[in-house]
Amino acid sequence: MVRILVLGVPYDSGHRSARHGAGPPALLDAGAAAHLAASGAGVDTGGITLPARFATEVGSGIEVMRRVADAVTAAGPAAPVVLAGNCGASVGVMAAHARAGRRVGVLWLDAHGDLQVPETTTSGFFDGMGLALLTGRCWRALASTIPGFRPVPDEAVALVGGHDLEPAEESLVRSSGMTWVPPAQLRADDGVVREVVGRLAAHVDALHVHVDLDVLDTAVGRANGYAAPGGLDGGELRAVVRGAASRLPIASATLASWDPAHDVDGRVLGVAMDVLDDVGVALATG
Repeated sequence: MVRILVLGVPYDSGHRSARHGAGPPALLDAGAAAHLAASGAGVDTGGITLPARFATEVGSGIEVMRRVADAVTAAGPAAPVVLAGNCGASVGVMAAHARAGRRVGVLWLDAHGDLQVPETTTSGFFDGMGLALLTGRCWRALASTIPGFRPVPDEAVALVGGHDLEPAEESLVRSSGMTWVPPAQLRADDGVVREVVGRLAAHVDALHVHVDLDVLDTAVGRANGYAAPGGLDGGELRAVVRGAASRLPIASATLASWDPAHDVDGRVLGVAMDVLDDVGVALATG
């Protein structure tokens, strides 16, 4: 039987259960583990706790990544599904895969590019640099302290559904080896996801699926305070996950950046549970 580790990471910018950090426990309370178990997989749950000390955003963010990497490694063959406040938790998952010698690529579903670096950011928001860090573009000394971390090559990364990129991010992704599939392209070409994942398959054996729930259009609901119009609907998001799984095995997943205070009618929560159903099936069937 396939086993899944559901790992709760209830931190946003170093603060526990605040803002996006309130999302992971709320997802667990809403039945996240049961949705994954519906696939027939065995499900274990765990969590990350930071030490009680003065929190700095960058320091706490990196510590979350370290602890996620260690927890995923300790889980052995169990497939990790991380419920995270911030997107940087996926860096820890990918470090654990690298540590185990797995060739895993990244399907990064997000409204934003997460490709800011210290020289381009105007907000200073560390979590806006998650994909830049993962691909080796910033914070290299700190990244080297995450057990197993190795930068993920551009050719093994696809940014899907991004629709609120800063000009510097758009310039970077267009000049890089990463693939960017905005919502309009998804709607214009039914086969684009399989095509993109097929290209990734030349470099990797499996995928980590990262879902920042603000990839959803605000007409669906507001996942958080950064949500922007122009995103995917729930059916489109699920179709991307299922399409990717039909082309490459899913090794792991992260569901991130859901702030229950913004999702006043629970519509984003409903989509999140549907996505977990799809992830559970993908992990159970391999």
